Amino acid sequence: MLKLWSWIKRYTVLLAVLAGGLLVLLSSAALLLQQVESTAQHQLEVIAAGQASELEGRLNQQQEVLLGLQAAVTLNPALDRQQFYDLLLQSNVLYRHPSLLAMALVRPISDTQIQAHIAAARADKRVAPLAYKDYQPGPLIGESPYQILEFLYPINRMTGDLLGQNVLQSLALSETLIRARDTGRLLTSPVFRLPGSEEPMFAYIAPIYRDLPPEPSMDDRRAQHAGSVVALVRLREVVRPLIRGNYDDRLSWRLVDQGYALKTWVRARPASEVMRYEVAPELKITRSTTQLVHLPGRQWQLHYDSHTEFLNEHQNEWLLMALGVALLGLAGLAGLMQYLYSSRHWALQVLEQTKGDQLERQQQVQYLLQAVEHTRDAVVLRQPDGRILYANAAADALFCPPGEKLAGQYQVLLSQSELGELPFPQSFASRHTLPDGELRHLEAYLQPIQNDRLQPVANALFVRDISVEYEQSLSLKKQAQRLQEMLDLSSDWFWEQDAEARFTLVTGGFFTRFDIAPNFFLGKRRWELGTGGLTTAQWDEHRHVLAMHRPYRDFEYTSQLGRETIIVSVSGHPLYGDDGEFLGYRGIGRDVTSVRMAQRALLAEQQRAQATLDSIADGVITTDVFGRVDYINPVASSLVGWELSAARGQPLSAIYQTVDRLSRLPLPDLIDEVLREGGQYHGARRSVLLNKFGLNFQIEECGARIRDEQSHTIGAVLVFRDVSNWRALDDRPEIDY
Repeated sequence: MLKLWSWIKRYTVLLAVLAGGLLVLLSSAALLLQQVESTAQHQLEVIAAGQASELEGRLNQQQEVLLGLQAAVTLNPALDRQQFYDLLLQSNVLYRHPSLLAMALVRPISDTQIQAHIAAARADKRVAPLAYKDYQPGPLIGESPYQILEFLYPINRMTGDLLGQNVLQSLALSETLIRARDTGRLLTSPVFRLPGSEEPMFAYIAPIYRDLPPEPSMDDRRAQHAGSVVALVRLREVVRPLIRGNYDDRLSWRLVDQGYALKTWVRARPASEVMRYEVAPELKITRSTTQLVHLPGRQWQLHYDSHTEFLNEHQNEWLLMALGVALLGLAGLAGLMQYLYSSRHWALQVLEQTKGDQLERQQQVQYLLQAVEHTRDAVVLRQPDGRILYANAAADALFCPPGEKLAGQYQVLLSQSELGELPFPQSFASRHTLPDGELRHLEAYLQPIQNDRLQPVANALFVRDISVEYEQSLSLKKQAQRLQEMLDLSSDWFWEQDAEARFTLVTGGFFTRFDIAPNFFLGKRRWELGTGGLTTAQWDEHRHVLAMHRPYRDFEYTSQLGRETIIVSVSGHPLYGDDGEFLGYRGIGRDVTSVRMAQRALLAEQQRAQATLDSIADGVITTDVFGRVDYINPVASSLVGWELSAARGQPLSAIYQTVDRLSRLPLPDLIDEVLREGGQYHGARRSVLLNKFGLNFQIEECGARIRDEQSHTIGAVLVFRDVSNWRALDDRPEIDY
């Protein structure tokens, strides 16, 4: 036992270093593993948040399509099957949103009107007559009116069975439809499957009302309910980006329906899983995260599970290897420290060397003091309590009368910062009056001095006399400022005024053209030379600017010089002395007569062109080179249903749509052909114009490029006229879809 204790005392340093090093290594390894786990969890959360945001964005796009259809049907709640089909066909929603299965219109029909409704639906042969041939709504549920799925787009093998169904027969759709009707909200249904199909889907339902009071009650909404628009969405197409974006083969996800999200709905469905994606069910889940996906009146939860191991086999090998290398290094360091501790001879040598170094440093300090004593800059060393320890000859000459010394004094020389504990060096400029009364400009640098324990022990003040440099810099600054002001306000002639706005200097070649001496203006104020075509209020406003000593720019007035009347534009800048006293104004003037005359002529020409376009009987629309609307005359505005303020900046295709007279298919854009296909003019073409309010006009239209003086294309013009009243419309054949 004694031998063990003796051995421990002998190798205390070795054991202490080994114990401390092991503790540091273990702590570092634990922190490293924690950081790896935190990073992996953060990456999983970033992936889940990105996928949830993308999913929610796709859902919002589909909601905007349904809201657009809701607005269109609200404006025309009595639209027929043909109008409904044309509306969706022109908007091309299925091509832009592949996840949409169909768009539908559901209307309430009482049991007394059901037979008449069936007969009317079967008799309409314009759209999909085969699908409506055996049109028969489902049975009535309770005492509620029928909720008939009357219109559907598109009608195909999957959606055809839905046509004419009573929506109240479907639990998922009926409950959502009733809630949407009673609350006036766009709502999302639970996930369901169509009969004969295993594909999961859900629906957006938005109510349509006839006339509602400002604050409608539930009874008001039920009484004024005119129907609902429905969007059927295929869930697999919506979540396809989640599968396509799952680059890691060890990530699984589940989509869970949380049910209705509004607190006002008492009864809610329990959470249910609607879809999942698993890479391998047998793999262990190492970390998980959850993100919310918000839908109208409903919430989904997106659960992400990672199956990645904490550290793989390769990483474990590297970690063990690093620990082994660290242990070897630690053992070597401990042995070295033990050797240094045990070697007294080495310690004595170090002590002797230290004493020699100290003597050398003392000698260096003496040399340094000699150099500082004879330098031209003032140097002052002060204790933390404010007592001055040392001041060289330049400092005594600068701050003390002849024969006195700064050493031992406590007075502040330039700044109170000299007496404080400075965390960082400071530099500042100051003005100082010498004992003989001469003013000097100084540049000071205050340096804190700390010991080896970073404790403040003194402050060093270095002062340099920069009076000559200051005067030179001030003179150059004034000259540069004056030159810059003249350059900024460069024009035909220059002038200066005193503090009372009288001209003291007028120069330039401006007056030689009118044979007038510039001295004519000296001693006079500007408004004393004439009214200048301005009112008394305008002159008063100008005099107020001068009284406030504010700069002004482009102050215009007329002046009679010789036999000519010109328009003069002047700009001025206030002048101040070194003591801040206001001296007057300096500025420039220029003759802007030709510019203003050209502007007036251009404005008159624009007004004549505007009046001509507004008075012709044809519709005229002009665009820029990108096909964006720039101008619409009143005739074109009345035909397309768009005002100029709302249409300006819109693509032409957004306000102007034409279809073929016989096939009713969209026609190519004339402006697009003129601008992009190299043509300069497109001849007259007969077509049917579809305006903003659903009205049709038979028109003749033509388009041409607009070129500037250099023959560069700057836009295009579209001219069309309504020929519905004097040219018979062609009979359109019936088309079955």
